[in-house]
Amino acid sequence: MKEIKKENRKENRRIENKRKENRRENRKDNKIENQIKKNNILKSWIEENIDRYSFIRILLAIIGGVIFGLFSNPYLGGVLNIGNITGMIVSLIMIGYALLFNSVNSWIKKLASKKTGRRVVAAFSFVFSVVLVTAVVIGTLMITATTKTGEGDEVLIVLGCKVNGDQPSAMLGERLMAAKQYLDTHENAVCIVSGGKGDDEGISEAQCMYNWLVKNGVEKDRIYLEDKSTSTLENIEFSTKILEQEKLGTNVAIATNEFHIFRAGTVAEKNGLSYSAVPAKTDWWLVPSYSVREMYGIVLTALLV
Repeated sequence: MKEIKKENRKENRRIENKRKENRRENRKDNKIENQIKKNNILKSWIEENIDRYSFIRILLAIIGGVIFGLFSNPYLGGVLNIGNITGMIVSLIMIGYALLFNSVNSWIKKLASKKTGRRVVAAFSFVFSVVLVTAVVIGTLMITATTKTGEGDEVLIVLGCKVNGDQPSAMLGERLMAAKQYLDTHENAVCIVSGGKGDDEGISEAQCMYNWLVKNGVEKDRIYLEDKSTSTLENIEFSTKILEQEKLGTNVAIATNEFHIFRAGTVAEKNGLSYSAVPAKTDWWLVPSYSVREMYGIVLTALLV
């Protein structure tokens, strides 16, 4: 009897062990099945999203990432203006479009299937085309303006920029370096330093430029101060009055950063002046943000002048 019970216990243990083994096998099978399902989902996603437009999507994402880096870099350096805000927004739109390429295109197709939707798509396409063409044209004019040369010894107008306390900011320093080089090369030339005093500046931009130029060897009697202006329009307008009062003529050279030459020159021509360019070299990491910001300024000036 005892042996029978013992055999029964052994048999029960074998059955239980067999059940455990079956459960382990089932779990393994379930894991394999789940992994296959995951692989199939991934495969379906890849087949859906990695298609003949993959190169375009990857290119858009890369370009968007590069643009975001260029325009966010100045922000990390403490510069935030409409130029780098615009650049960052455009870059994020490009990256988002690259990630949601098929979904966005499907939505556009669905929208365009309706009459009202077609009008919306057409209007957006028109506005986008106008903005793109305008940006290209303005960018070309900005670059071309920096190459405009004069006959020599024109009156130099140095346009003001931010003053830190009583010292020139980095960008104003660039303009002063370009002005100093011009005045050293053209020994008979005189200059007008133009720029008023902002609320957060210790002295006027004109006074700061005057101090810097004198300290760096430019004779005082070669420098005229215009310290009332608060914008590019006023820089040129008030400097023109000095030209008239001092009978200095209408041929001028304008010292400012490369991106600013075209707008300043356009305003100068509106005031009856002939201008040549004395472009100050801008730090490369600031060029994209300030160039886009300047485009807004050019459009605004065109509407006001």
